[in-house]
Amino acid sequence: MFAKWQIVSACVVALMALMGGELAAQEFAGASGEGTNSTEIASKRLDFDYSKHTAVFDGDVVVTDPRVRIMADQITALFNTNNQPDMITAVGNVRIDQENRKAVCERATYSLRSGLLVLTGKPRVIQEGNILSGSRIIFSRDDDKVKCEDSRLTIVPGQGGGFDDLMKIKR
Repeated sequence: MFAKWQIVSACVVALMALMGGELAAQEFAGASGEGTNSTEIASKRLDFDYSKHTAVFDGDVVVTDPRVRIMADQITALFNTNNQPDMITAVGNVRIDQENRKAVCERATYSLRSGLLVLTGKPRVIQEGNILSGSRIIFSRDDDKVKCEDSRLTIVPGQGGGFDDLMKIKR
């Protein structure tokens, strides 16, 4: 039972790092699970495969955290041999809500090792009325960069901080 809790906790830390940044993940890792630091992952099914080092949250997955809300049809976490999260993948009707920024796509993959969040499947990022879309949007955690392939950027005057705020990665 303790090993299962460790894997679930590792999933939560990885999901928080996905959109909330390393600081949010570190805060959760030291939290008691009560109050404003609590995170909940709800799904119709949860399957652990210890031999393959995977946890699969399947069916109407909703991750609710004070800093981010992630919804998808399925979220899969891959772990290394030390049971630390290595890769998190959300597929099917993916929606990520964070403060004044929202992202929608069909697939979001986050590598904890590289710090890259890759959105594919008609990805769009909406922030204060501005919209970034393309075939693939890549956020780099470590160097605060965004790369968009086949990009289209719509800037709506008077809707917020403009281009600089749209490109800023929240930590």
